[in-house]
Amino acid sequence: MEENNIVVAVFNDDSKAYQVLSESKSKSHEQYKILDAAVIQKENGKIVFKDGFSSPSEADASALKSSLIGSMIGILGGPIGILLGGSIGSMIGASKVVNRHKEGFSLIERTVAELYNGETAFVANIQENNEVAFNYFLQQYDPKFVYRKEVSMMEHEMNKAREMEQQLAQEEEERKRKERVEDIQEKAEEMKERIKSEFHRIKEKLTEK
Repeated sequence: MEENNIVVAVFNDDSKAYQVLSESKSKSHEQYKILDAAVIQKENGKIVFKDGFSSPSEADASALKSSLIGSMIGILGGPIGILLGGSIGSMIGASKVVNRHKEGFSLIERTVAELYNGETAFVANIQENNEVAFNYFLQQYDPKFVYRKEVSMMEHEMNKAREMEQQLAQEEEERKRKERVEDIQEKAEEMKERIKSEFHRIKEKLTEK
């Protein structure tokens, strides 16, 4: 039975990920078809896109941007990927948002967790009759781990990630609004104190006269 799966393979040797990508562009197999594929790398705690293609007939990075893999890479390299990787930063309430939604981020979270700085991963959207054939192809390049998820489940995971991104943006905007209000209040208090001080100074001068 044919399935549409997202496959992630992490490699200690970055050249292996590029070899898999290169082979995938022209590879034809009766048991599977590679629709979209890319190489990603973690650099300074952030996952970045390195190379990829949308299909063997459109083997370039530009066609990949609007694909499922392109969207997934955007999430991995965005605030969700950073937060799930543990780099909470200064965003107010970010850890609470992560805890509320963390369940269900199995592929995104595992990819972020398993991919260390400097390491690369091959990510692909594949139609498969069975998992054995493509696993066999990958094992020739000695991946550190291979993880697979059905596209329908992956789309649900990504929808949750987008909802989480919206909540983060809303909470960040609320934090900035509160900071602006506090800043205005602080400046108003400073102005009030200056006026009071100036009033007392003038009053003292008038008393002296």
